[in-house]
Amino acid sequence: MPGETVAKRDREPVRVHEIARPGHEALAALDRVLTHRPKKDDPAFSHATLCLTAFRDELIEGHRRQACTRERLTHLNGVISVVLAGHFPLGDVPWDEIDRARGWLAELVEAVEPE
Repeated sequence: MPGETVAKRDREPVRVHEIARPGHEALAALDRVLTHRPKKDDPAFSHATLCLTAFRDELIEGHRRQACTRERLTHLNGVISVVLAGHFPLGDVPWDEIDRARGWLAELVEAVEPE
């Protein structure tokens, strides 16, 4: 439901509608994951996933208005898949792949949410 609490960060509820620039927030969240390299199923991964899905919602709305290409959505879905593979790995956390996905996300954020 809109406005429903979907995750917590630093013990403060985070609501999807409160993420003003979800692409930048997703990039910052992914940077925190890469800096701290937590074990699987860590709240840092949860927050990164929350931000990535909020960014995807923004891109979907842009696509409906013909302001975003399907290719950008495909790239973001790839980033989300890699982050989820780190959140719930079958073996070791794939840090190299997550680092590469961060680069893809940075390019996408620059294109969609320029400074």
